[in-house]
Amino acid sequence: MDFNILEAKLSKYYEKFLNPTYIVGDWVVVDDNTYKQLKYKLNIISVLSYNKLENESIIIVETKKEYYAIKYSGRFICIRKSETEYGLLCDTYDLLAINKINVDEYSPIQLDFKDICKVLNWKLGKKAKEYLDYFR
Repeated sequence: MDFNILEAKLSKYYEKFLNPTYIVGDWVVVDDNTYKQLKYKLNIISVLSYNKLENESIIIVETKKEYYAIKYSGRFICIRKSETEYGLLCDTYDLLAINKINVDEYSPIQLDFKDICKVLNWKLGKKAKEYLDYFR
């Protein structure tokens, strides 16, 4: 990624963090367009992969039409979308929200994916819930 593009993106996120349009609990939404596209509209039918790392988690989910990779921690939520599962490997994540409580400090808090679904009002299908319960 070009440094100027990255700098512009970070500047946009910083401005949105300082002057947010949407705040959900402790989360400040820094990408209004993605938030509006996904809020209430994602019905997750399957969880394809769930990887819990030391400070963050990555989950690959499937809806009826698309695939999403969601990377999250107690400090941020990032997302990328693709029409194919393999397309998720090629793209970069877009920052969706920042936790205003944990932004300045290291946060060992591990969120459950269901917490992320609550922030964005996503629905989990029966198969997706079973998969997540299996990994608890």
